[in-house]
Amino acid sequence: MISFNKERNACFGVAFLLMFIIGTYFVHIPWNMDRLNISESQLGFGIFIFGIFNFFSNQISGRLIVPKIGTTNTIILGIIIFAFCPLLLISVPNYSLFLISWIPFGISIGLLFPTMQTQISIIEERTSKIFTPLFQACFSAGSLFGALCAAFFIKNFPDPRITFFLIGTIFLLYVSVIFVFGMKRKMEHIQNNTKFKLPSGNIFIYGFLLMMNFATLGIIIDWSPVWLTKDLGAPLFLGGMIILFFNFGEIFARLLASKLIHLLNEEIVGGYFSLLSCIVLGLSILTMNLNFIIPGMILFGFGTANFVAVVYRQAIKSSNEPINLTVSNLATLGFAGFIFGPVIVGYMAEYFGLTFNMYILSIIWAINGILLLYLMRTNTDKGKLSN
Repeated sequence: MISFNKERNACFGVAFLLMFIIGTYFVHIPWNMDRLNISESQLGFGIFIFGIFNFFSNQISGRLIVPKIGTTNTIILGIIIFAFCPLLLISVPNYSLFLISWIPFGISIGLLFPTMQTQISIIEERTSKIFTPLFQACFSAGSLFGALCAAFFIKNFPDPRITFFLIGTIFLLYVSVIFVFGMKRKMEHIQNNTKFKLPSGNIFIYGFLLMMNFATLGIIIDWSPVWLTKDLGAPLFLGGMIILFFNFGEIFARLLASKLIHLLNEEIVGGYFSLLSCIVLGLSILTMNLNFIIPGMILFGFGTANFVAVVYRQAIKSSNEPINLTVSNLATLGFAGFIFGPVIVGYMAEYFGLTFNMYILSIIWAINGILLLYLMRTNTDKGKLSN
């Protein structure tokens, strides 16, 4: 049996570097908002544009580009487009160009996220091992180190353009690693000329769970630095604390995910953990005290860490479509959350306050956990009846 270790590790590297750059950028959001003199709702509209172009890019990559050039070449294309997108966002001189800068950002993420997940899912199918949580741990680790390094960069580099030029160049150079070690087309067995048709009912439901997750994920990644600096009075270089501790909990849970799933089951790891951790987060926010919020955020990260992985794994198991098409449909539905989520979240932040958004986050993710539990139990009951 082929181990796929090189292909898997190369894909893990893309996930880490991608989120390292994104994590670094999001800590700079308060600075960029001040530079451009824009409001929370105006930032939300920029992310809305990202969501629109990401939505179409997800479908085009899964249905046309991946079958045409393969997953590895699609990842390379995504890296080339993405590498200097954050540099563009922090360099443009006005709001109009800032909005336009979200277009290549959305396109590149639409090329990268579903394609990388497709590779990992193919490897899981070929090896009968669980890699999706570990793959997503690389996202968390990248975001964590990005937030940590952002504090260093802000303190030591007066011009953020230097920061994003350097890390963008490193990511671009990583293309050579993907080219050499990435999955070869003959290993993929990707079906060509997949005709468009609506996803099955189960995929719609799983996609809805991802949609609500992604629609509110920005409350942590986009808005937590602003929340810390505005509502809790933290200095800018500590703006990444929430991202840092959330990702710390996520990484720990995702590294243990395979063992936790084997020891318990996906229902407990994906559903019950999410529900309980959301309750803990909500209670910690009530205190408005960082001494309680930080451990609450660590537990929140730990409890919700494997929700997305379980959703992907359950959806792929229940789908009769090829893996690339199933993942593309899930990613499209999930990332559709970025179309309406950031705009709604931005307006709520502006008119109801950032703390209100943090409460909304814990409520919506708790509901997601309940819905996942219901869906998994329903599918289990159907399986028993069919037998």
